[in-house]
Amino acid sequence: MENLTNQILELEEGKNYFVLRQASYKGKTYFLVVGVTPDEENFTNEFMFLEKVDSENDENLFDVEEVTDPAILEVLAKNIKLD
Repeated sequence: MENLTNQILELEEGKNYFVLRQASYKGKTYFLVVGVTPDEENFTNEFMFLEKVDSENDENLFDVEEVTDPAILEVLAKNIKLD
C-alpha cells in the first residue's frame, strides 16, 4: 500500500483527517491521524488511530475504523514516534 503520511483522508461522515504516521502491525495497516478544520487550513485537537479495512467492492478503495482495542492502542502508542 502506498504511504499516506502527510495526506488528508476524507471520511464518509464528511470529516477530514491528516495522516501523521502510517504503520503496519501484525499484517494490518494503521494510521495516526489528527482532525483538520473544514477549510483544511488548521488542525483540531482530535487525535486517533485508524485501522485500514479493505473494501469488498473495489481493491483500490478502503475504509477505516477507529482502533479501540487497548492492547493494539498500547503497541501503536509506544512504537509510533512523532519527531
